Amino acid sequence: MRLKTAVLAAVLVLASVSGLWLIISPSVERQIDLNRQNEMLTELDAVQPADTAVSTMTTTATPSEPETTSPASFLPNTPSAPPTVTPATGTPSPTPPSTAPPAPQDPLAPIGTLVIDKINLKLPVVEGVTLAQLKVAVGHVPQTPAIGDIGNAVIAGHRNYAYGSMFNRLGEIATGDIITYTPKGGTAMTFKVFEVTEIVPGDPITFIQPTDESIITLYTCTPIRQATHRLLIRARLINQ
Repeated sequence: MRLKTAVLAAVLVLASVSGLWLIISPSVERQIDLNRQNEMLTELDAVQPADTAVSTMTTTATPSEPETTSPASFLPNTPSAPPTVTPATGTPSPTPPSTAPPAPQDPLAPIGTLVIDKINLKLPVVEGVTLAQLKVAVGHVPQTPAIGDIGNAVIAGHRNYAYGSMFNRLGEIATGDIITYTPKGGTAMTFKVFEVTEIVPGDPITFIQPTDESIITLYTCTPIRQATHRLLIRARLINQ
């Protein structure tokens, strides 16, 4: 009888500990992701030329659970490279070879910093949009041109629930706002927003490719918690 009581007590203790861990583990995981994000920003700031510093902000928002979308459903279908669309006709044209740099060996190696002062955003950018990458950074879609090159560089990020986390506040951006991207160890590039629009998931217009200018497209889910559509923020390079 005593043995049965001891076993039952042990089971109850184990269940209590397991239940407690289930409650606190998301917070622990979020803090780990936040620490990694801050490490990436510190790494980028350490190699950024002093005369190209564009912001002194630090990441303060605690990442929350992202929208429940996988990279496959988060972005339009891009089996090898996205279709290009000519501005004149709107007709898909053959996809040119990608001008994006090869992905770093470490998928979490930051390639640059994205800053939007209006919404107090400062995030590391990585090369790729896997689930692991988008937990701690925003990702440059590898099949699109390198950021700053002629064409449309797409940068995807999750719309986290926590205020200010990742692309949570991207809906506050309007035409005329300024976005800054600084490649690792390079010179800051300034982009000016010229279009804010919503599309249905899978719309290839995300990857429209201009032939005479450099633009970026910020891509995320909308509305928050529902994610029935995608929010696009397009910005044009105005200096480099």
